[in-house]
Amino acid sequence: MGNVLNSGELNSLKVGQVLLTQVRKIGGGFMEMEIAEVKEGSRGLSPAFLFNKSDSRFSANSARRAWQNATPSDLEELLGVKVDDAQDWEINERGFEVLKLNILNPVANYEGTEYVMRAQIQETTEGDEYQVANVAKAAKRKGKEGAYILHQGNYIFTNATVVFTEPQDIYLTADTTSSTSSVVQEAGVEVDTLTGEIFN
Repeated sequence: MGNVLNSGELNSLKVGQVLLTQVRKIGGGFMEMEIAEVKEGSRGLSPAFLFNKSDSRFSANSARRAWQNATPSDLEELLGVKVDDAQDWEINERGFEVLKLNILNPVANYEGTEYVMRAQIQETTEGDEYQVANVAKAAKRKGKEGAYILHQGNYIFTNATVVFTEPQDIYLTADTTSSTSSVVQEAGVEVDTLTGEIFN
């Protein structure tokens, strides 16, 4: 089958389809691939998209994103696409150097076998070291600056990974009320500025 550049668009993805949207240059000579997948049960056309349709970070179909780091040479070998400096790199709205690929249903070719790339979404209340230290950035919220979405009173953290198997997605049921607190970190200590609660 192979990977075909510009064979798909984020806003036209259907349930079960995957799009390798872009690669982004990151430190240490690595690149970060971004894939998007519309999951079963995703909401349809959303107000968030319509009122932000000129911003490429929003999509009409609530596609979930996952990321994978790679060396440029391995990425080129496994995907069969060029990602060298001679390609059409651009600076995105967040100041990152990105190369748009838009490959529909991407596959990695390894030793004669094609591996379908999928996004796996796993929610947990047990954050990793970074998530726990950066609750304000890492915990699930209702919109970018909205209330925290909780599960049994605990923050929800999302771990999104690229997998070659059927994704084992885990979604936690949100509490009926959300946290409207404003958690800040000061001198290494997390403090809820509304309640005064200290978290560590």
